[in-house]
Amino acid sequence: MADDSGILSVDFLTGITIFMIAFIWVATMVPGLFIGLKSSSIDYDAVAYRTGVILAEDPGSPAGPPADSVSWEFLADSNKADLKRFGLAVSKDTPGILDENKVNRFFCSTVFSYPDDYRKRVIFGDYPYRFNISLRTAGESRVKSAGDTVPEGHGYIRRDAKIKSTSNATIDTRMIQEFGYNNSEDVLSHQFSIRINSTKLLNGDIKDPAYQINPQKDQIIINITDLDTQPVQPPVIPAQATEANLTQIRFYRSSFGETDLHDLGVYDVTTYLYVDGKPVPTHPLPDPCPVNKEVSMIFSPSFFRYAASSDTIYVNLTFRTDPAQQYLNSSGSGPFDYNYNPANVTQPALRDAVMEVAVW
Repeated sequence: MADDSGILSVDFLTGITIFMIAFIWVATMVPGLFIGLKSSSIDYDAVAYRTGVILAEDPGSPAGPPADSVSWEFLADSNKADLKRFGLAVSKDTPGILDENKVNRFFCSTVFSYPDDYRKRVIFGDYPYRFNISLRTAGESRVKSAGDTVPEGHGYIRRDAKIKSTSNATIDTRMIQEFGYNNSEDVLSHQFSIRINSTKLLNGDIKDPAYQINPQKDQIIINITDLDTQPVQPPVIPAQATEANLTQIRFYRSSFGETDLHDLGVYDVTTYLYVDGKPVPTHPLPDPCPVNKEVSMIFSPSFFRYAASSDTIYVNLTFRTDPAQQYLNSSGSGPFDYNYNPANVTQPALRDAVMEVAVW
């Protein structure tokens, strides 16, 4: 025999190596040939998860000027087309903590219609998904919901969340006496002032947006009570029949470092004043406007939108009494400070909530 040693030639080894490399390369490319032929099934759980993340962790976004200077929850109903993306978080730094104002606006069926307004702002994509988004808050019997009735077979995600509530203050007998708000002389006209210092509230010791009082975005409630029970100051004199009228409420602002006061443009707002527990707001202020026991002011979110984050806001109330006497008056003591002192102002609190998103 001429050559029967069994040794493979170099040409054969080279050829088989090239063949194997080419075979492996083709094998890795074959799956890509069938991408356009994939199954039509959709991972609805993934869509529900993505939707839950957007709502719970993103603050949302308007589309552009002039809307970009306004948080989406404060856009006028007629400007809802400017809204680019829903999001319920207080800020990007507070995932899972929802803004109460955004929650109420999101579930307002008189503003947004299902499914079109929601699908393109929180579900996204061209596929015509149906869905249901609901939110249950601790202490509330009503479940907020937007969407269809949930059928069998759907994608689902459940997320625990917190909802930031608003702050409020009640100026009662304790505070009136403690701060000397009735220490003026017997006069006919009385000035009482409330100060809301945005610089200290937003740039002071409280840095977490979840616990901050934000005058430009949060609802603020101020109640003045016990106006009929103020003690007679020494020397004790026989009580006289008293008539007290609220004659004026003015709003001012001063910028950081300034001492001058400027008018604050909130005169278009008509539903903030409630007198003596009446369920209907007082507007316009009648002349006279008698006050017997209490005055409540409910400043809705964005009421102070024309004040900058570095401004101090002053709410000045003018009362007139007949006869002249001591009454609610801060002229000598200085304004009531709406701040982070929990003894005087009820601070924002976090309430437990559960969000559920179903997609099919």
